[in-house]
Amino acid sequence: MESKSFRALVFTSLAHFSNDGVFLVFPLLIVYYTTEEKMSVVFLGALAIVYTLLSGLLSPLIGDIADKRDSDAEFIALGIFLEALASGLFALSFLEKGLAIPLIALGAILLGSGQAFYHPLGGAILARIFGKSSGRALGINGAMGSLGRAVMPSVISFLILGLGEVLGLGVFTFYMVLVTLAIYVGLMGVRRGSVNLVRKSTEKLDRKFYKFLIVLGALVFMRSMFISGTTTFLGEFVYQVYLSKEFTGIFLTVGFLGSVFGQPVFGWLTERLGGRATFALSSVLSLVFFGIFLVYPRNLYLSLFSYTLFTFAAFTAFPILLGYVGQVFPKNFFTVANSYVWGVGNTVGGAAGTALVTALLGMNYDLTFSFLVLFGIAVVSTVLTPLIPKSV
Repeated sequence: MESKSFRALVFTSLAHFSNDGVFLVFPLLIVYYTTEEKMSVVFLGALAIVYTLLSGLLSPLIGDIADKRDSDAEFIALGIFLEALASGLFALSFLEKGLAIPLIALGAILLGSGQAFYHPLGGAILARIFGKSSGRALGINGAMGSLGRAVMPSVISFLILGLGEVLGLGVFTFYMVLVTLAIYVGLMGVRRGSVNLVRKSTEKLDRKFYKFLIVLGALVFMRSMFISGTTTFLGEFVYQVYLSKEFTGIFLTVGFLGSVFGQPVFGWLTERLGGRATFALSSVLSLVFFGIFLVYPRNLYLSLFSYTLFTFAAFTAFPILLGYVGQVFPKNFFTVANSYVWGVGNTVGGAAGTALVTALLGMNYDLTFSFLVLFGIAVVSTVLTPLIPKSV
């Protein structure tokens, strides 16, 4: 592997690990805010909607700007830094009780803004550099993101258990600042180089690509409603079953280990089978394993095993979707195309799923019923998968 390729893979993987490491921080903190601060789960769910929606809506704008400039390192580092500021504000919310609500709200806004950067940028960097082998590179990179998503809930849980909420989250914030600096320095040498990879402001995407974006984006939207809507409230769901905050963190960590292995497997399958077939396979397996999880929530071993298999199949959007985009779109449109599929389809869809669960909770439906509604939406998305154009 060439030096530039290796450097790009290492530091984008570090960025992915750190970026996705904050993915479950807010869902985990919901447990602390509801039990210790006596905050409304509906209010906290509304904030989860805000930060997820903000991430999705900002993503296309960031992707469009990024394709017209050669500042990927600066943009990725900025996103991680905003997430560091968010975790710092969450720490302060436990210290300044009277300012808890505005601090949490501002933290959610910064978290959503920071989450808008990495996925379209990191995916585009790897797709440009690795070309036809990008599925495997995206899979390895995605595995690091999944590892961060799996490990950090337990790390933060034990930091809080050992140091308290303020100091524990403060240590995590310091780590995120150090990572910001490392990513900025590490990716400075990874530039687009060719003028053909920096899009001119007058250059437009051929109309034939729009149908592909609309159909794939709509199906991803529904699938993400299911995945993100259930994930946002998974910590609360597990806590209601087992009544242990520490065990909730462990469940999240073990459960999300499945995605660490799923990312490289589905990245490889994307290269072999193509993005369309791999997307369909991932969707079907996700339904099967989540269905088992819903049927046996109080069977510790079966619920944990089935949820781990669910994350193995479901949390594979990064290598599948961005690998798929890399197979279809011109290189100088990678980032903006990624941002629409990921930002609008995946992220805004996730916000819609969280909003739906929040609304159902507000109408006094329980989480099990809410999860079943999202499961039904995922079934519709899977059935409509053949509508994705076979070629562009």
